[in-house]
Amino acid sequence: MSAPVVVVGDALLDVDVEGRVERTSPDADVPVLDVTREIARPGGAGLAAVLLAARGVPVTFVTALADDDSGARLRVLLDRALTLVDGPATGGTVVKCRWRCAERPLLRTDKGLGEPAARFADRVVPALAGAVERAGAVLVSDYGRGVAANPGVRAVLADAVRRGIPVVWDPHPRGPEPVPGVRVATPNLAEAARAAGRSGAGGPRLEAGTAGRRLLGLWECAAVVVTTGERGAVLARPRTRCVTVAAPRVRGGDPCGAGDAFAGRLAALLADGARLDDAVRGAVESAAGFVGGGGAGTVDWDGAGWRQVRASVPVGAAAR
Repeated sequence: MSAPVVVVGDALLDVDVEGRVERTSPDADVPVLDVTREIARPGGAGLAAVLLAARGVPVTFVTALADDDSGARLRVLLDRALTLVDGPATGGTVVKCRWRCAERPLLRTDKGLGEPAARFADRVVPALAGAVERAGAVLVSDYGRGVAANPGVRAVLADAVRRGIPVVWDPHPRGPEPVPGVRVATPNLAEAARAAGRSGAGGPRLEAGTAGRRLLGLWECAAVVVTTGERGAVLARPRTRCVTVAAPRVRGGDPCGAGDAFAGRLAALLADGARLDDAVRGAVESAAGFVGGGGAGTVDWDGAGWRQVRASVPVGAAAR
């Protein structure tokens, strides 16, 4: 059985609205979407958490949820798959709605802030501390809304680092730096270059290694893995050469959510005792399988769990 993983971060509600366009509006020259299907799924750190749960990993998800209709909807979606620990959020649930016709995007609308409210830490910190004591690893999936910046949450994460529990930190440009000493941070190439103050010169692999090495010092991480999309990832550690892990070739697919799939799989493998090099290889393979299966847009509830139900390969079976 897989070791438990605690996921900490900002939960969003992703909604796909699909339909047909066969006419324009009489009062404006805009298409009319006749809606045929609406699919809702957890987004942000919520997606990372349910993807882990889809693999049979026991997951405790610590987040902030607003007391509104969208928050209630998101709570139901999360409760299906994992243990939810939530504190209050202010500014409304973050909802990202994608409007599509014939699988082509028409528009995306965003609303809500989803920021931790007063007494958030009072509600979640004791439960978070208890969950971390039983965890094999912790994944911080930061979407810049404030959960990873909360002082009480960060104190628990810092204690986990001191006790030797693997902490994987997936950062966000609007979020805080990782707590010092995390086992591995997982920025993508653009995030790493920006945080390291790099210009992007020298090509993706060279830049990823250079930025990763700089972030080792700036963030005081034990390791940094810079993901480079279809090229894979570059692992940087102190006093050793960078390791490039190539990704399997994928035909088509959708990269949306690949970072969540990568970071979650990395945390799960470290929780089960894998060496970092092997865990990075497994995470790259898992993310490639997720992209090839259609990405986040194919994740849906199939009656028994969250799966890429409109894909040829289920989330829980891809790239084992």
